[in-house]
Amino acid sequence: MVQEGKGTFQVPAGELLRFSHRVPSFKLTGDEGLGVPSGSVELDPASMLFTDKEIETREKKTSTSGLFSKSSNIMKPVTACDGSVAMHQGDPKIINLEAEHDKSNKDHDAHGVSSPGGIEVPDPEFYNFDADKSLEKFQIGQIWALYSDEDGLPKYYGWIKKIDSSKSKLKILVAWLESSSLPDNLIEWHDKEMPICCGRFVVKRNEAQDYDCTNTFSHLVRAFPVGRNEFDIFPRRGEVWALYKHWTPDISSSGLGTCEYDIVEVCEDNDLQRKVLILERVDGFNSVFRVGGSAETMTISQAELLRFSHSIPSFRLTEERGGSLRGFWELDPAALPVRYFVSQN
Repeated sequence: MVQEGKGTFQVPAGELLRFSHRVPSFKLTGDEGLGVPSGSVELDPASMLFTDKEIETREKKTSTSGLFSKSSNIMKPVTACDGSVAMHQGDPKIINLEAEHDKSNKDHDAHGVSSPGGIEVPDPEFYNFDADKSLEKFQIGQIWALYSDEDGLPKYYGWIKKIDSSKSKLKILVAWLESSSLPDNLIEWHDKEMPICCGRFVVKRNEAQDYDCTNTFSHLVRAFPVGRNEFDIFPRRGEVWALYKHWTPDISSSGLGTCEYDIVEVCEDNDLQRKVLILERVDGFNSVFRVGGSAETMTISQAELLRFSHSIPSFRLTEERGGSLRGFWELDPAALPVRYFVSQN
């Protein structure tokens, strides 16, 4: 219902980006159940954010009146993680750390309205990663990484099924990929809802989703076809990945917001193991990384492949700052865990 004492207010054209997203709704008549006010509106819970108190109240109402839906049938990309993503790259993003720690609120505000404890994710300093996902870069049949619901990092994979830009509104049709098989003897997640970014994936032909912009897409993925609608995606030499720092198969999807990561460059890959170099951030820069002073190498066995969280778009620097950064990596800030920016403040 309309809040008591709350009137209407105007949103000027210059502040149109205050509108976050449309919420599916259904106008109620009052005949649905006892105590349901006529003219009230039921909203799709999957499109809303709730405080702990609201969640508790909602659960009580669910168990007593049956008015609220217990779940929604939403597209399930990669694994069984519900929802679609609406992250935006390019404009500074504000991440609410208190909500992230609370695990129930995954609000990633892309347009500068911060809240207490908010952290701004900066733009890249040298390389324009947005240019790599301009519309002309998209082709039918490509595999792209998309930002996930769990922590806003690129942990979903989608196959470009159709691109329609002939009309005034862009439409990119994406078919989701899901993990179809993993290497033998692999240590698997105990939580089956955890995103999986390594292994063999199959295109889910019967589940697709339209996008009218490219902001939700992170980067083009090096996916190797191995059969009809099947692809292998593994950490490859020369790529930069995030690695779960304190990895255990007990990590849950609800706890991803508090995970710590190592950022690594893959220096060797084969069917048995992968060797990686741990990168460290260069002082004075937000997103420039280099191999640590000790050049520490880690070996990740095939059994621990799921230690690899997600790949990070990267650019090898050469002449920037007079060549003083030659050989270093600039990484896309939108794909870095937000806690890298917490540590700076």
